[in-house]
Amino acid sequence: MTGQTTSSTGKATDLARYVVGKTERIQAGLVDQQSSAAKATAARLRRALTRPAGSVPEVWEITLGGLPENLIGHGDEPSPAEQAAHTALCLFAVHQQSRGERMHQSGWGLGRSLRVLHQRTGGSDALDSGPLIRRFNALSTADSLDEMFWHLRGLITQLRAEGIPLDYGRLARDLYSYPVPEYRDAVRLRWGRDFYTYCPESTGTSDATDTTTSSDN
Repeated sequence: MTGQTTSSTGKATDLARYVVGKTERIQAGLVDQQSSAAKATAARLRRALTRPAGSVPEVWEITLGGLPENLIGHGDEPSPAEQAAHTALCLFAVHQQSRGERMHQSGWGLGRSLRVLHQRTGGSDALDSGPLIRRFNALSTADSLDEMFWHLRGLITQLRAEGIPLDYGRLARDLYSYPVPEYRDAVRLRWGRDFYTYCPESTGTSDATDTTTSSDN
């Protein structure tokens, strides 16, 4: 089991690096360069959001190109890493749409981002009720990847509306680990710790990017 755990951890690390590299490349094109090619890539990723990894040829270069060999599948179905990379990159394209600031930022785990969202949208300081808490709980208790994805997609849209970033390398790791029953509770624990121990009020307005800046990405 120790060997399997080490192998899985190594794959998750390679996956996170891969997704961050791809995300930062698209993000630079959208935010810094206002590149028409980057905008077209992001649009293709958004259209591929609900499709399985590998089923949309127009996004193969961005979701599969350069994928580390240890993450590549060998059967008729996408490997867990291929699916996690595809989903994370497509969700990033949704998150970055029409935002002029960087929606991928290192260190912004899902729980932290949702905690800021809870505060921004007038959530209770008690952290025990409200629409966001209910959706976060539904996400965290989802039994299938499809159910988790449905809740996650809605939350990403809310983060975009408020200009709150997310670390897509971390998200890719979570998407990779969550379907495996023995790793699922560890993912949930990370989310819960991030949400319930983070104190956005302690750093004022620096906790998230300015929500007034937008573009036509």
